[in-house]
Amino acid sequence: MLSEFRDRLIAHGLEQQILDAILAQCNKRGLLRAGGRARTDSTYVIACIRDLNRLEFVTETMRCALEALAVAAPAWLAGTDAVNADWLARYQQRADSYRLPKGEPERTAFAENVGGDGYELLHTLDDPTAPAHLRDLEAVVLLRTVWAREYQRDARGVRWRGHKQRPPGAARIVSPHDVDARCG
Repeated sequence: MLSEFRDRLIAHGLEQQILDAILAQCNKRGLLRAGGRARTDSTYVIACIRDLNRLEFVTETMRCALEALAVAAPAWLAGTDAVNADWLARYQQRADSYRLPKGEPERTAFAENVGGDGYELLHTLDDPTAPAHLRDLEAVVLLRTVWAREYQRDARGVRWRGHKQRPPGAARIVSPHDVDARCG
C-alpha cells in the first residue's frame, strides 16, 4: 500500500514538492539550521531518542502520580503547599504532547527540576499529616521506585543519574502506563 503511494508520487514528479513542504515545516519550527551539519548516523540518532524517551518517562511518571492523587484526595492535593503553579504548566498534559528542551544542558536542568518536584511531592506525602493511604497508591509507589533509579539526591541537591548509574535494561521500567514493559 505504502509502496504504491510512493510509486504514484514518483510517477507524477511530486517527491520533491513533498520533501520541500516537510523541510519548510521543519525550518518554520526551528528544527533546521541553515548551512549546518547534522549528525544522522544511527547510533547518534538512537541515543538522542533514548534521552528524550527517558525525559518523557520521568515527566509522565510525575504527571501520573499527581493525577492519581487528584482522584484519590483532591482536597488534600489542592490544599498542600507542595503543589505550585509551575507544576500545573509542567504536568497538566502528557509529556509527549509538548516540546522538551533541545540542548543537553537544558534537558538535564529540566530533568533535575522534574526530579526536585518529585522529591518534594514524596516528602509531602511522607509527612505524618498526609493521609497514609496516599503513600500506597500504585502511581506514588511507582514514582518512588522510578526516582530511586533515575535520580540521586545529596547535599548538592537532585541530580539526574548518568546512563551507567542506572539499572540494566531488563530491570528498567520504561513506562508509567505499563510497569511490566522493559527495554532490554
